[in-house]
Amino acid sequence: MHVLSRVSTVCIAVTAMAFLTGCSKKDDNWLVGEWAFDQATTRANLPADIKAQGVPDSLAIEAGKRLTEELIGQVVGTKMHFSATTVTFTHGNGNRESAAYKITGRPDADTLVIKDEDGDESTFSKSGKYLCIPTTGAVQLKMYFQPI
Repeated sequence: MHVLSRVSTVCIAVTAMAFLTGCSKKDDNWLVGEWAFDQATTRANLPADIKAQGVPDSLAIEAGKRLTEELIGQVVGTKMHFSATTVTFTHGNGNRESAAYKITGRPDADTLVIKDEDGDESTFSKSGKYLCIPTTGAVQLKMYFQPI
C-alpha cells in the first residue's frame, strides 16, 4: 500500500504540474481583441521629414506628405477584430473583410508576423498599449491602433 500511495502521489504531482504549466503558459497572441485606428497617435509618431521613395529628391518631401495624408485618410475609422485564427477589418465606410491567419514568426516579444489565407505576410508590433502596423511602399511609417 505504501508503494501505491507513493506512486499515486507522484502521478498526482505530475498531473498537477502539467495542468498548472498549461494554465500558466502566457498566451503570446496579443493580437487577439479589438483595435481601432488612432489617427492622433499615428500623426504624433510620424517621422519629422517623411520622404517618398522612388521619386526625385526635390519632390520626395512633398510627395511623402501627400502620400502620408492619403494613407491616413484610407485608414480613418478602421477597426480590426482578431480571434485566434481570423481577423476581421471594418473599414471607415462600413465595408467588412475577414481572413483566416496564422502566426508564422515572432522576431521578438513585441513583434508578430502573420500569414493570411492568400499567403500574404504582415508584421505587427506592440508599442505600449498600441498595436503598430508598419506601412510598405513609397513612404515608411507606422499606423497605430488602440485597444477598444
